[in-house]
Amino acid sequence: MKTASLSLFTVLCSTSNAIPLQNRAKDKISSCGSDWMQIDDIKTNHDQIQRRGFNSAVDFFCDEAHDQTLGAGLYLSLATRVYINYGKDPKYYGINGYVYFEVYNKMNKGHVIDGAKCKGYLKELSKKDGKCYGSDNKDTKGGTWQVGDEDISYHAKAERTPPNFDSVDKTVVLKEAIKPLDESYRVPVPFPYYSFNDIVPIGCHIHNDYEKAQKPLYDAISAGCVSAEVDVWHRDGKLRVGHTSPGKATIQDMYINPLKALLEGTGSVFPKSPDQDFTLLVDIKSSNEMDKTWDTFVESLKPLREKGWLSYYKDGKFQKGKITVVASGNAPFDKINSNKDPERAIFFDATVQDSLDGRDKSNTYLASGDFGAAVGGSGTIKDSHLEKLKKQVKAAHDKGFRVRYWDGPDEDQWQQMIDECVDRINTDHPEKMPALDFKLNGGGCSL
Repeated sequence: MKTASLSLFTVLCSTSNAIPLQNRAKDKISSCGSDWMQIDDIKTNHDQIQRRGFNSAVDFFCDEAHDQTLGAGLYLSLATRVYINYGKDPKYYGINGYVYFEVYNKMNKGHVIDGAKCKGYLKELSKKDGKCYGSDNKDTKGGTWQVGDEDISYHAKAERTPPNFDSVDKTVVLKEAIKPLDESYRVPVPFPYYSFNDIVPIGCHIHNDYEKAQKPLYDAISAGCVSAEVDVWHRDGKLRVGHTSPGKATIQDMYINPLKALLEGTGSVFPKSPDQDFTLLVDIKSSNEMDKTWDTFVESLKPLREKGWLSYYKDGKFQKGKITVVASGNAPFDKINSNKDPERAIFFDATVQDSLDGRDKSNTYLASGDFGAAVGGSGTIKDSHLEKLKKQVKAAHDKGFRVRYWDGPDEDQWQQMIDECVDRINTDHPEKMPALDFKLNGGGCSL
């Protein structure tokens, strides 16, 4: 009887001071993110490349976070791979990025994370017809799930690059939220060499116009493009990067040093396909002092050359390395096999519609051309142009050269170019590459 009375007294006291049930804060989505992520795992590029969806990423995070005790005022964070489709059809548009997960403990006591509840909370962000759900493409913006009245919050946010703290695929506990890596000269710093372990290489070429590309080299490799182009000007003894005029950044800042960090970290640009080389096409814009320009160009490659990572020509054979350097623009052909490049580690970009006499694998790697000038027309590939295209591709392939066209036809014609054995699709939009069948399962004709 005494125990019962005490229990009743306790209940009465606690309820008299409690917030009425109807006024209690409910668990809810307090905000949505800004970039769309595919919810379910899918395959793109005509079912040839696997992409990880938001819900699979949630499962991974919550399994890692399960049963961990998070102290008062702290964040438990983890970043992991996710496919970002930016609100468009994920079969045709998107790129590999990251989703940053966080659990923030706002209470003045510790909190034990329950993996099952974690999954339930975060998947509310991708729930059909929910606040952060996109009905057109079955995607989610992620966001924040608030538990209770400012007690615990669960966050999920899409980012293009990995975070500034070592938290990719592993949990960390910090006093603040993780943020994307700093960008110096539009290069993530330090360069995240670990970010490309799952990337499948495809036959695309990124020509950075320095207006659309936010992170030129990083975006190219993240999309799987096996080739990238950099425009350089010789100024003050350095090769400065810029499309129409020299900028502040140098080729060392934006390309050589990041590639060096990548190869030191993983041994290959594409660890999933370690035999795949990466083409660095250097378009020399300078037209004067070519001797000094060329000397600076050769010297700039020293960090890659000393490591033995450059492709070269020796004893009558092309020796493929991790990086194949190709000179274009105002680059003088007569210097390719000169003593200015004693190891013959720089190759030429021939004009695809011109005679290829005198060009062979000792001096040339690519054959490129303006599509309108080389084939004719623009926007579409007409039957009258097709034979010319086939003839140019065959002539280059007979020599062992890869073929690329710039200012090519509209994107709905890109697949036909691949089918006609054009080796590199030239683009400033790596997010559009998932629409294409690059013949990864065989049946293609690329070198």
